[in-house]
Amino acid sequence: MNLDSLIHAEIDGEITPEQHAQLEDLLRADWQARQRYLELVDQHARLLQQPTVNTGRLQKAKSARPSRGWLPALTSAAAILACAFIFWPHHPSETEATSNGVAMLSQTMDAKFTTSALRSGDTLKPGTIQLSHGLAQIEFFSGATAVIEGSAEIEILSAWEARCLSGRVRVHVPPAAKGFLMHAPGMKLEDLGTEFALNVKDNTSAVHVFEGEVIAHTNAEPPASLKQGMSLSSAKTTTSVSPQDFLSISELHGLVKQRDTQRFADWQQWSLTACKDPRLIAYYTFKHLEDDRWDRLVKNVTEPRQPQRAGGAVGAAWTEGRWPEKTALEFKRPGDRVRLNLDGTYQALTLACWVKVDSVDKKYNSLLLTDGYDNGEPHWQIYEDGSLMFSVTYRPASAAKNAKYNQLYYSKPVFTADSLGRWHHLAVTYDNTHGEVIQYFDGQPVGHEISPLHQPGRDIVFGPCEIGNWGLPTQGHQFPIRNLNGAIDEFAIYSAVLSAAEISNLYDHGKPD
Repeated sequence: MNLDSLIHAEIDGEITPEQHAQLEDLLRADWQARQRYLELVDQHARLLQQPTVNTGRLQKAKSARPSRGWLPALTSAAAILACAFIFWPHHPSETEATSNGVAMLSQTMDAKFTTSALRSGDTLKPGTIQLSHGLAQIEFFSGATAVIEGSAEIEILSAWEARCLSGRVRVHVPPAAKGFLMHAPGMKLEDLGTEFALNVKDNTSAVHVFEGEVIAHTNAEPPASLKQGMSLSSAKTTTSVSPQDFLSISELHGLVKQRDTQRFADWQQWSLTACKDPRLIAYYTFKHLEDDRWDRLVKNVTEPRQPQRAGGAVGAAWTEGRWPEKTALEFKRPGDRVRLNLDGTYQALTLACWVKVDSVDKKYNSLLLTDGYDNGEPHWQIYEDGSLMFSVTYRPASAAKNAKYNQLYYSKPVFTADSLGRWHHLAVTYDNTHGEVIQYFDGQPVGHEISPLHQPGRDIVFGPCEIGNWGLPTQGHQFPIRNLNGAIDEFAIYSAVLSAAEISNLYDHGKPD
């Protein structure tokens, strides 16, 4: 085996004792070999400060592998070997996941935030939220719920406490959240299980109780008990509060339902044009066809039609997609998959899908994998640390069994405890001329690499393959089970590299809200 093959075998944990001794000898004898070793290790290094998602837990970050920045300090082969082999754990211990969140942004309606880019489903940490326009529903981990209307500024203090600095907010506190505190200028409201509205303007506050009881603490007066229909202001001349001025929870949910219906209709109209892109190899919208007697057809909707590229669902169950009216396929069990057979030979590709990942519970979690792993076949999956992983291999017929010709590309970790269970847009582009791979998450690039193993002009092929699983693992592979734990409701495969603007356009037209 040559030097690169030995290094890749060590990185992948597949090196034999004899090969390990050979690698040590090469590193001791040649400073250029040591430099090459550090370069390849650096290329494979993950962003280890990011927690790893695995079986519902987050792994403890691995000890950092050697990087090029250490080279001046490593003055001998022995020092290199010590750092490479002693501090390089292949079996990291696991620890329980943690989160600093105290609430979540459960619903939004035409919401625009001035200080940060927030979307429905985001976990919220203590801090200030400035809503310049629209509506937002916040659910505190204590059980309290608040609907804020822009323009408003809310400071989240904990799961049990918040402060309204300006604007209007309506709060519902169930019995389990009794004692929830809402601060406002000149006033502190202790909720005893109720629903109330608060209006803060020009540094004065006014509160109205819709139901239940609130204990109001003001600067000048003793605590006052406010019951259904009662109001109180923090100053004699202040902003008034009228029940009719506040949106109810049911009204917000009605508006969100209308918005979802419109978003789905807009996406349907857009997809009628998108399916005619001549660069498409296949386009699956995961529409459940009621006239499909067997309930298993995953139709390829490209125009002109290519029915031979339709998919067949195995095990995976139909479920709700990005919108209530849209369908998706859910992958949970080792047998769940969508079988494809994609003909043709290509020089470039783009893979793009909408996916809801419930857990990254395996070392490799399939998005699209070909049967086996032959030359020119792309593999796209989610790695155990939550990063996106794309690979393609070209192995010469004369290659040694343990030689590595696998071009591996990783993004930074994107799936964390706070991003699971939500719809995200994933994409990857690759061309066989330059070897450049760019990976995207929600319309933004998160990985950009060129493999040192790339050689230009080698064909890309698919053949039999699967969405959400690995149909025919290579013989004796250590990790043959790779089914996705989640759902997919759109998948597009292109024979060209889409630009960053085009990827962003896919995201904008398909995002749920």
